Amino acid sequence: MNKRSKKEQDGITSFLNYVFALIVWTIVGTTSVTFAHADTRVLVLYDTSGPYSDGGISSAILLQNLLGHFNAEVTLKPVTDYSTGEMAEHLATFYLGTIFDELSYYSEGSQEYEGYMSFLDDAAITENRLVWMNYNLWHLNERLQVQGESLISRFGFTFNGVNNSGFNRIEYKGTELFKGVVPFANPGAELAGCIDEGDGKYACSTELNEVSIDQSSGAKVHAVSYSTLMPEVEKMPFVTQSGNFWFVGDIPFVHFSEEDRYLAFADLLHDMLGIYHQESHKGLLRLEDISAGSDLYSLQAVAEYLEDERVPFSIATIAYHFDGNYWYTLSRSKVGEYLRELTYPNYYGRKNRVSIVAHGASHQSIYSANPYDGVTGNDFEFYRVTKNGDNSLNFVSPLPGDSERWALNRMYAAYKELWRTGLKAFAWEAPHYTASKKDYMGIHRLYPVHFGRVTYSLDKKREVLLPFRRQHFYRGMRGREVKSPKMLGQFFPYPIYRDTYGYQIVPESIGYYEPEPDDGYRSLYPEDLIRHAKKQLVVRDGVAGFFYHPPLGIENLKRVVEGMRGLGYTFIPADQIFPHRR
Repeated sequence: MNKRSKKEQDGITSFLNYVFALIVWTIVGTTSVTFAHADTRVLVLYDTSGPYSDGGISSAILLQNLLGHFNAEVTLKPVTDYSTGEMAEHLATFYLGTIFDELSYYSEGSQEYEGYMSFLDDAAITENRLVWMNYNLWHLNERLQVQGESLISRFGFTFNGVNNSGFNRIEYKGTELFKGVVPFANPGAELAGCIDEGDGKYACSTELNEVSIDQSSGAKVHAVSYSTLMPEVEKMPFVTQSGNFWFVGDIPFVHFSEEDRYLAFADLLHDMLGIYHQESHKGLLRLEDISAGSDLYSLQAVAEYLEDERVPFSIATIAYHFDGNYWYTLSRSKVGEYLRELTYPNYYGRKNRVSIVAHGASHQSIYSANPYDGVTGNDFEFYRVTKNGDNSLNFVSPLPGDSERWALNRMYAAYKELWRTGLKAFAWEAPHYTASKKDYMGIHRLYPVHFGRVTYSLDKKREVLLPFRRQHFYRGMRGREVKSPKMLGQFFPYPIYRDTYGYQIVPESIGYYEPEPDDGYRSLYPEDLIRHAKKQLVVRDGVAGFFYHPPLGIENLKRVVEGMRGLGYTFIPADQIFPHRR
């Protein structure tokens, strides 16, 4: 009998891992999602013309993800593809006016022009919910005038033009929020056109589409915008409602952060859709980067403190640890033994307060530096990243050989190692929150829940040729041309039942304690996380999640926990966000 070659053996092993992963997915990943509301169809229309055409689809994807908090069947399409009558078939329509005078880019009589005009004609007569965001409201006024009406007669407000008087703040529910302010400019940040506020802050979205309200009309202002750069500028409406028509003065997905008007918009989606959730404020805690190479004593100290305080927490667990020279497995480590004891059912109910998250397989990649030192917990695992001399990062491309099957096999290897340790993860977390679309889609078959922020890819790509070097866990990959899409990052102030990748998202929304970052990056202290949590109280059903590295000790973790409790947050187990996944 002929012996199989090493290549053939690797191929068979890879195929069997893929089959086993599909079996596991069938068992744990096919539970249906039940929503509180039914038959909610939402249409999202976006601009596509001009030199900034990516802004429309980018904002549409981020909006679609937020709408995943509701029972919403979301359709995205360019506004120029609109067909007469579509608004009447949807509970709500959102128009993202990202391009100034989008209509002017198309010749009269063209298919695109006629599609846009069909949208305007329906917008002028619809009785359904319509949310108009940012530019081009004047075109709606023109269509209303054809019918003998106007914005003021129909909705009770007028459009005054685009005002660029330094609008950098929003007031919502008595809380001051940023309006497109970069809270700290990291190395390599694109700051063209931004205004330096001092202390590392830059105001980058200071335009406002200005409207004036007829006070006798019944139109309601939900949020106002103002300027701290030019205090003499009058406060102006930011979010305005007249019946089922809503107007938002800019795009809240541009330069948004943990303290941004993005939070107000996320909360107001309840009212825009007419889907209301009970007021509640929950907290989540995740202990980060725990592997066979972690310091056991600091982990024990933090876990015992949280147990004493009855604070539920998750553990972001890395199955395989590489220290630059040797590999270590979790199942044969003291850390693995402790995690098994920590999560094992006992008389104190620990099982309900400690959950496991699969934090990649090794939290590093085939490169000796991707981009740091190749050590577990430091480097990127699912994306090629390089570092510049000023510590800024280049997100180059997916790894060579990147595919859904490869990513699924890799995470299934981690799944098996966790199983050998006596652990089962309820979700996964992309190392440094970065992976390709193929990685997310492949891993979804094994872990349909993601805990943390997510990066999303656009379809526009460029070609990059990367070198290939074989290393453990990367069997079957080949050096070849790979593509680098535009990446979008997003955090969520509440649970997402279905994002654009099909994931359920457990939120991490207020950051992490980081007292000694790399040169040029900002430190984050307990008071920063507490301030973020306080701002997030504007979200009626907000879930404020953060993570913490146990080697940083107990005292600063204690400050965050006590600060959040003082704000009224109740800590809950992360695996109970979506109970059917437990």
